[in-house]
Order: sequence, then C-alpha cells, then structure tokens
Amino acid sequence: MNLWHISDKNVNFSPDKLHSQESVYTIGNGYFCTRGTFEEGYPGANPATLLYGVFDKVAIAGEELANVPDWLPVQLFVNGERFRLDRGRLLAYQRTLDMEHGLLQRTIHWESTTGIRLLITIERFASLADVHVGLIRYSVTSEHAKHDLSIELLASFNTAVGNSNLMHWETVAQDHQDSFTWLKSVTRSSSVELAQTMSFVTNSPDFTQEFCDSDIAPAIRFLGKLAPRATVTAEKIVVMYTSRDNPDPLAHALETHEKVFAQGYGAQLAQHQQAWHGFWQDADILIEGDDTAQRAVRYSIYQLRINAALHDPRYSVAAKGMTGFGYHGHIFHDTEIFMFPFFAYTLPDVARNLLIYRYHTLPAARKKAQQNGYAGAQYPWESTLSGVEMTPSAIVHPENGEIIPVLNGSLEIHISASIAYATWQYWVVTGDDAFLRDYGAEIILSTALFWSSRVEKHLENQSYEITNVIGPDEWHEHVNNNAFTNGMARWNLQKALAVLTWVQHEAPEKARALEQQLDLTAQRLDSWQDIVKRIEVPQDAQNGLFEQFDGFFKLKTLDQEQYAGRTTSYQGIFGVKDIQKYRISKQADVLMLLTLLDQEFDLKTKGVNWDYYYPITDHEYGSSLTPAFHVILACELGKISEAADLFLKGCLVDLKNLRGNTPEGIHLACCGAVWQAVIFGFAGLRLIDDGYTTAEHLPATWTRLAFSFLHKGHREYVDIRR
Repeated sequence: MNLWHISDKNVNFSPDKLHSQESVYTIGNGYFCTRGTFEEGYPGANPATLLYGVFDKVAIAGEELANVPDWLPVQLFVNGERFRLDRGRLLAYQRTLDMEHGLLQRTIHWESTTGIRLLITIERFASLADVHVGLIRYSVTSEHAKHDLSIELLASFNTAVGNSNLMHWETVAQDHQDSFTWLKSVTRSSSVELAQTMSFVTNSPDFTQEFCDSDIAPAIRFLGKLAPRATVTAEKIVVMYTSRDNPDPLAHALETHEKVFAQGYGAQLAQHQQAWHGFWQDADILIEGDDTAQRAVRYSIYQLRINAALHDPRYSVAAKGMTGFGYHGHIFHDTEIFMFPFFAYTLPDVARNLLIYRYHTLPAARKKAQQNGYAGAQYPWESTLSGVEMTPSAIVHPENGEIIPVLNGSLEIHISASIAYATWQYWVVTGDDAFLRDYGAEIILSTALFWSSRVEKHLENQSYEITNVIGPDEWHEHVNNNAFTNGMARWNLQKALAVLTWVQHEAPEKARALEQQLDLTAQRLDSWQDIVKRIEVPQDAQNGLFEQFDGFFKLKTLDQEQYAGRTTSYQGIFGVKDIQKYRISKQADVLMLLTLLDQEFDLKTKGVNWDYYYPITDHEYGSSLTPAFHVILACELGKISEAADLFLKGCLVDLKNLRGNTPEGIHLACCGAVWQAVIFGFAGLRLIDDGYTTAEHLPATWTRLAFSFLHKGHREYVDIRR
C-alpha cells in the first residue's frame, strides 16, 4: 500500500462509521476544511465546510464556527435514476486520501436497479496554492454496450446545512452571470458576509448547460447522451470569500474565479500539487520498518497543516480544527502545549501568528483577571476571536448522559502558563528577537503578574500556595497545590524575570514602557523572586516523588483489573463526583510537568514519578493526548516497548476511531503529540546553546528515522539509522 495514502474499499452505512470517516477524509488548506461526505449525498450525512475564524452565536457555548452552504453536491442521474451508494448495487469501491498531493479520490463501480453499469471516478481538493478555491473533477464511464444513456449532472450549493440542527447562514442574494453562478449569504448574529461562486464545465460538446437559480440550492445542470463505452467528465470550481477577507467579497470572488476558470482545472491541480510538494519537502518525517507508523505520522502532519492558516493571526487552531463540530471551534491550551512545537520547528510563521492571536487577546485576558480580583492576564480556558471566556457553564456528559457543571473556565488556570511556555519556546527555537521584544515579553510578563496575584501566602511557613484549581487531570476538581499548575507558575515567573532582564539590555526604551505599563516596581519584582523560591510544589524530598495535589496520596486505590474490557473512561463509569475519590488520572499531569520542564529534573526523579503515575493513568479512555505525549518521557527512561505501544494508540486514535468520538472531528492536539513523540521521543531531539543533540530511541521494528527542522532560521537534517 502507498505510504502516502489512507484508503478504504467498502462503505459502511452505520452512522458511527460514516461520520467517523467523514472526519478522517477531511480536505483543507488552512482557510477552509471540508469533511469527507459524498458529492451525491446519503441519509444522515454531516456535511460541513468550516472557514478559519468565521463564527456565529450559539446558546451555551457562546459562539461556534459556522458551517457554510455545502459546495460539494454533484448529483448524477442515469436514464432518470439517481446514483447513490445506498441504492442499486455496489460492485467495487475505493476511496483514497492522497496526503502527498492533498487529493481525495473515489473510484466506484456501480450497477443501477435497472442493470446499467457505470464506472464513476471523483477527485476533489482544497487548493493549497489559492486557499479560496475548491475543485471537483467528476467522470462517468458507460459500461453499457448497446444503447446511449441519458445523463444528467447537477452541480449545486446546498444551503440546507447547519451545525447539527442549528442554521447559521441566511441567503442574501443569488444569481448567475456569464459562466458562473453565485450565492451570497450572511451569518445571522455575527453578520459575516460570505460569497460563493461556482462554475461547472464538461468536455463533451453533446451536453447542454442550463442555470437553475434558487435561494436554497442554486445549480448548474448538464443534460446529454452518453454513448456505449464513452466517458463524460465535468469539472466544478468553487471560490469562497468573506467580509473578513475583503469589504466586497462577491466582487473579489468573481474576479478570482475568472482567473481560475481561465487557467482550468489542470493548471489549478498542478499548482496545488506543487504547493504540497514544497510543504512536504520541509515537513515530512521518514520512517522505515513500520508502515503503520509512517502512514499515521504523515496523517497527523497533514491534519496539522490543513487546519492552520498561513497568514491570519486573528484566530488559532482549535481542538478539533475545522474538521467537525466538537468543541465548537474553541481554542484551548491544547494548541500551545501539543500542536505548537510542530509549527515552531516546521512553519515558524504560523507559530508566530498563533502567538500574535494570544497577544491580541491580552485585553480580554486582563479583563478576566480583573473581574476575578487578580492582576495581569488570566487567559480563558476556551476562547474564540475576542479572547473572552467561552467555556460553557454545564454540558451533557458524552459517555453517561448526566448534566455536569463545567468548572474549567474558572478553575483550569494553567493555560496562562502554557501560553507563556509556548512564547518562550518560540523564541528559543526561532531566535526571533523582534517578536520577543514587541509581543512575547508582554505576554510572559502579564501572565507572571497574574500568577503573583493568584498565589496565596501561607503565614505559618511563609510559603506560597495556589488553591482551588483543576490541573491537567480534569477528573479532580477544587484541588490545592496541583504540582503542574504550581510548577508552571514558578517557571512562568522565572522566565518573566529573565525576559525583563533581556529586554532591559536589548531594548531599554521598551523595557521602561513595559515596567510603567505593568507597574513592575522593584518591590513587585522582589516578590516574584520570593514566590519562585517558596511556592509549594508537593514533592518527597528523599525519593523525588511529586504528589499530584494536596491529599492525592490519600485517595482510594482503584482496582483497574476489575474493569478489564471496559469501553468507556473511568469518569464515565463512576460519574463526575465519585471519580474524584480515586487515585486515577485522566491524563499526564505530574508527568507532563516533567516532560515540559525536561531540563529541570534528573532521570531518577523522572523514573520514580513514571513508576507511580503511569499505571494510574487512563491510557485507553482518558484524554486522547495521554498515549503519544507519554512517549517522550518513556523514551528518555529507556522504556521503548511501552513507548511504541503508546505511540500506536496515539497514531490511530482517529484512523481507527479508538475512542468513539472521531465523528465530532479530528483530535488535532493528539496529532501534535504524535509529532512530538517522534521528534522529542524516538529521535530525542533537544536544543542546546550551540545547536542541538539527538538520542536514538527507535522502536524495535524501525530501521530509519529521518526529518528536518528549522532552528534559528537554519534548516537542520537528522537521519537516524539502525
């Protein structure tokens, strides 16, 4: 099998399988993503095209990426009978996502209910060369030996789509001119205008074309006769612009469409493939000896690329990207901790934009801190364009159906340190001094200011505590002195002091402006130093074991063997309240601290904590982030067999729908964790003052691992062979 291809050779019409594959076969280019539904449609389909940063209001969740009118529909009628895979007889089928070239292709051998056999080939892509353009090539070959077939091909927009049952768009106008039909829509609450233009052409002079104007499903139709053994090919081109791109999106869409139309499908395909070629030259990871891992790693990289815009700092990469409705397109710390390293080392311009998004939302973070009685910037747990808190107050638990309060928005505060961490890492990787001076320093200092006001001084022993939080292990709420939260807060304060010193030396005027703006008095800076020295990070002084939070060691032991064969998480089994009584973690918490702050802990400390926390983490049905992210520490500790097993669980989480929630969209943070597992785990890449080092930790079957990365503007090449 081609190691650039994700393929299936049958169609399973069970809703879970269909909707999972819709996510898996998503195409995109950073401006938009389109789920892998079929052009001809099927009952229960969840078609979705989501545009980068295009939101509309929704109850409870605040706002969500708004599913635009579907640009995919192409309906085929043969002798009056409609082609659809749930009708007639499917003789052969193959669908392939060609990740190397960004193409989704289907080959279908189909027999109608009246015995007519057709070979249908369909190819589509979201152009990486011009991100406003989507294209479909649709070919029909008659296997009928004696008679002409009456063929109708109908290409349309479908406005009757929404986010589940919520419709976000209203048609403003629709018409056609020259070779194009167009549709203009507007979001009902946020008033974003969308213009979509469409052309539909065929290579057959025997087919007649007509335009079908409609506010619901504007279309272009071809009618004609298909001779025995003959083929008709039609090409659909769609262009999309919004008022976020241009004040007059329709004029811009029509202008772009004229250029694309004049060049034709073939030229667009060539430019698109060239753009993907350029990307893969820099981003590919070569694995020899494990085809499953090779294919899955490329899939993770593909997904990270199609869900991130190259030139738009107004938004970031959501937990599910633009591949489904899960999490509504909201941004979490998943972006900074799990996805960000891929962009920093591979597409630093994108990484910079992701941080510029956080810089632009500093006012909202400051307002949140102020409303909660704190100084500095407290970033929201979930955010969209404005940067205000978007975490809902309650949700229905996806596993057991209970209505549960969502406390993350008020208690899961470590995101502020996560954003500071990504800011610092970007500077270390890229050496972008201008960014640190103009943007990054303010982010790191503002978050440090928040932590200095969030800590509480323990008068008896003069230590500092952070109480009433939720750490990365979200199954335990209202905890005190979570090791990860306190450890990252300490790190944030340390780096803030270092950054201020750097700015004072490199840009004294900027330093004075920041000191005045943030009221960084000598007394305040002294207090930061004191917090760094005295903050509680619960740890046994003799063996180095961290306590995840105060009282964690006193919780009940959970007999996991009793639940062998389970198909849900422990929280799903016990419920939100009772799970908090047990020593079981949803995901890496203490171990995440040891992984992120790798240089601050010795191997003995890492080993002791691994031995304690690895067995009590729900690797099967806890967080999807857990398996792949554990690989880094496992490799460092020489646990290569465990690392290989965990890696596959992370790689296949969506390709095999291991957790049953892939229909909601791809786990983008898991894709980022997979990349980190390979680069920082199996390759052991670490940056040092004068370059980098690697440490080979290849799984037993791997014979080669090769990749490149950018470090301070220079491309470095790593080729590890066994």
